[in-house]
Amino acid sequence: MASVFLSFMYLFVVFSFKNSAHAERIRDKMYDPIEGAAACFRRLNGTHQFGCSSHRSGNVGVIHFIENQTDLEWLLNNATADPYMAVIQPNMFTKNVMSDLKNSGKVNGIVLVNNHSAERPNSFSHEDTCPNRYSGLSLVGEQTCNSAEPWNPHGTGLMQIDWGFPIFHVGDEGNISLLHECYLKHNAHNRGQQADRSLCALEMNSFMLAAVDSETCMRRSSPTTIINRIRFCDPLGDRNIWSTLYPRYKEEKKNNTVYIVAARMDGTSMFDGLVPGAMSPVTGIVTLLMTARVLSSIAKNLTDIDSQQDKNVLFLLLSGESYDYIGSSRLVWDMQHGEFPLKWDSSVKQPPPLQLNNIAMFIELGQISTLGRTADQNITTLYCHQHNPSSNDVVNRQMVDNFIDTMNKNGEDLGLQFNRTRTNSLPPSSLQTFLAARRDLPGVVLTDHSSQYLNKYYHSIMDDSLELKYNYMNGSDPSVDSIQVLIAKLSQTLAQTLYVLMNDIKPEEVPVQDLADPKMVDKLLHCYLDTKDCPVFRAAANKQNIVDTKPASMYVGVNVWASDVISLTGHTLALLVNQTVNRTKDNCHNDPDDRVYQYFWMNNTFEVSNSSGGCIKTTMNYSLAISPAFVIPDYNWASGSYPTWTESVWREFSVRMFLKPSRSHENLTLSLGIVALLLSFLIVYFANSRSQILFGNPLVTSSC
Repeated sequence: MASVFLSFMYLFVVFSFKNSAHAERIRDKMYDPIEGAAACFRRLNGTHQFGCSSHRSGNVGVIHFIENQTDLEWLLNNATADPYMAVIQPNMFTKNVMSDLKNSGKVNGIVLVNNHSAERPNSFSHEDTCPNRYSGLSLVGEQTCNSAEPWNPHGTGLMQIDWGFPIFHVGDEGNISLLHECYLKHNAHNRGQQADRSLCALEMNSFMLAAVDSETCMRRSSPTTIINRIRFCDPLGDRNIWSTLYPRYKEEKKNNTVYIVAARMDGTSMFDGLVPGAMSPVTGIVTLLMTARVLSSIAKNLTDIDSQQDKNVLFLLLSGESYDYIGSSRLVWDMQHGEFPLKWDSSVKQPPPLQLNNIAMFIELGQISTLGRTADQNITTLYCHQHNPSSNDVVNRQMVDNFIDTMNKNGEDLGLQFNRTRTNSLPPSSLQTFLAARRDLPGVVLTDHSSQYLNKYYHSIMDDSLELKYNYMNGSDPSVDSIQVLIAKLSQTLAQTLYVLMNDIKPEEVPVQDLADPKMVDKLLHCYLDTKDCPVFRAAANKQNIVDTKPASMYVGVNVWASDVISLTGHTLALLVNQTVNRTKDNCHNDPDDRVYQYFWMNNTFEVSNSSGGCIKTTMNYSLAISPAFVIPDYNWASGSYPTWTESVWREFSVRMFLKPSRSHENLTLSLGIVALLLSFLIVYFANSRSQILFGNPLVTSSC
């Protein structure tokens, strides 16, 4: 009875302390994790691999802060405790410094610490000086960039290098302080004797499964060669967004001529999830959305939006343009094969195939900012880049000249001026892809720059709202010199110009004014630059709250994961045009026999979060933005005809800080381990050879 009582008391005590006991491995107690670090990862094309990767088990190195040239020289010439993890600030994150660290053989990884309160470097662009230099018009033998005066003069090309070790970005001030304090306490003093004491170190893990090039990686991932399929990489790509001002019907004989208004949907940077893309592509996206809103308002006021029209406008948002024009390459390929906007199905009502010769003019919205504003604050100059047509192509030249003249007339009262550029080449743009397929296509690229980018942080983590000089006004009127007002004015000017060209009327015959609201521009910029949990996206997504409150990442991503930014932007385009129909929530769905329109149930308001919602009827739809290289049988990966970009698969990213023993301590530990191993062999040998003495003879049983 007493034993039962004691057993009961023992179990009671054990379970009483169960919730307060937390098991933790001693090994894990050695490390301090650096949370929120963003990794550089590996991308591949048809011939090369680029980016970063750690060893399979991670890279380890001693922390060394490089704050000036002296710190760099010491690491390169005098350091004795290698390998090191170099911790550098943005002003030292240059091609020369990075190349010196890589070539030294002493560096096992790099940490970029980006304290947002610190002063920014004068420039910070990891893109090539000539973005997409091997695609677009260069495929048909035309010069697309002047090496003496490149489009992106601040480009370092760091994204086009295979580094061979991990590179991480740390932006949290708490983590930066943690790294710096550990460095000062253990590593910064008596540098010449680092090998004789314990040092603060980092373990960084960002192992990439893909290697060599896209062709090799896709072959390894093919289910025809691997029984248990393992993905090593995925093609870059997502979806293009398209919408027409007027519906396009199967039976129509008119309405085959369209003006295309296009903008790119993506940017890029070296680090996963950190692609703010404020000046490129966000300003172009927002300008296109506002242009669609204003133009649809004009059309509703002056015509029946569902009526048949001789000319139409196609709004395009193209994905993957930062990587050799993935989205536009696929769209042109679809047009050439009669599969845009939809693969033809005669059994249903759908828009007829759109061919390249149906395009009346291509208008692209590039980087837009107030950086080029003249001393006279009442006038903002923007630039119209056009492809130089042949001398006998009079129609092309007249159409572009007419467009620019009309833009100047409509923008004169708004303080906008549009200048023709004098360059002999187009800036990197989707228009190049269309021109490579149709040389006589009239086209214009609208930008804030003439011969070189004004954006000093193009395709980097610093292309954000600070350089754009954007501040969220939250319902207040933006200042007259703000980016919000500039985009509103440009949208209104472009919308009125398009309506003039479509209907062959004079600019003064469009009786609608002041339709572009800077407050709406402010709300849209807030969604892309500050947080996705914003009024416009909440209305478009039909959710009370969007869980992800981070700023949007404008990276194109891979084809196996649909981007929420693409979905939200497409729904926002439908919402801004806002054709509300009388359908209940249960009946607000696409008609199986009619593909001209789509139907979405949305909150349908930007102000009230608990709106009952409404059914939106829209021509907005999506098309694939995956390179034709991945669908063409036996494609020649080295040809360069189509984009071949892929992204490596990885398992996890981690950065952990720990105290690394001194070299003498490590040698002592190794020596003791070897001695213990030898002693164990001797003891086992001795015990085995003396087993009869030590353990006696086994019992022998005899039978009777």
